[in-house]
Amino acid sequence: MATTAASVRVTDLDRSFEQAQTSYLGRCAPGYRTRRIHWSGGETQVIEIGKGEPLLLLHGGGGNAAQWGPILAALGEQHRVFAVDRPGHGLADPFDYRNVDLLAHAHRFVSDLLYAERLRSISIAGNSAGGFFAFSFALGSPERVRHLMLVGAPLSIARPKLPLPMRALFTPILKPLLRNIMSHPNRDRVRRMWKQFLVAYPERLPDALLDLEVANGNRNHSAIFSFLSRIFNSGKQEFALTDRWKTLSVPTTFIWGELDATLSLAAAEAVAAANSHCSVIRIPDAGHVPWYDNPNAVVDAINRALSGSR
Repeated sequence: MATTAASVRVTDLDRSFEQAQTSYLGRCAPGYRTRRIHWSGGETQVIEIGKGEPLLLLHGGGGNAAQWGPILAALGEQHRVFAVDRPGHGLADPFDYRNVDLLAHAHRFVSDLLYAERLRSISIAGNSAGGFFAFSFALGSPERVRHLMLVGAPLSIARPKLPLPMRALFTPILKPLLRNIMSHPNRDRVRRMWKQFLVAYPERLPDALLDLEVANGNRNHSAIFSFLSRIFNSGKQEFALTDRWKTLSVPTTFIWGELDATLSLAAAEAVAAANSHCSVIRIPDAGHVPWYDNPNAVVDAINRALSGSR
């Protein structure tokens, strides 16, 4: 059967991402394994490591499961860790987030993952948009979440904070420019973005990670663009779920970098003050993805939170 040009491009992009992921995880998470699983909206990739009580890791917006690489091996010493590509990211099937009810979508995705893995309940750690997915599931199915950990400011506490030039890129006039930038990633652009939003020390980022991010952008820029557009073009209250946080009944730990550029630590402290199920662990000298700036402190915080639950 003849192969179309489009399918060749997709296959090449898959292969490029797989190679970049293998190069990166082979250095920082030896012993990991990958497989594909079905959910009701398609297929996605699971990166698994370790043995013990299950722990699900959900990456942030525009990211991929392999971004958890620096702490996978350490977490795997005490837990059976599942790092999953959210729809349209990493090696997951393409996904269009336009007109999607994100709360319902997030709950369905996580619920389907647990069904595929035959898990009645699980502890979940989510970063940024992954925190929104984790919170959405915990809100709808609290009996299935042993412990909820928000590693870095979750999207669902407040509308994401962006500088004016970045917000301007989501206006109708400048959206084509943003789409063009996102469809042509390179190492320098990735490092600048991480410096502005994600880490306190971008000079520490290894080239293998930058190459992984470039491959992720090349493969998934359309899905990532649709996800970001869905967030920043939506009404404020859809993602600022402060009142719902007050009703959360799941043991919850905010693991927050003190240098998180997206949202002040005070937001987590305010939630914890209003809900006795919530607590805050500060990660010194760390940004929005704190395990890149201070991996040992983040691993220790996750293990402490889960030990407290047990």
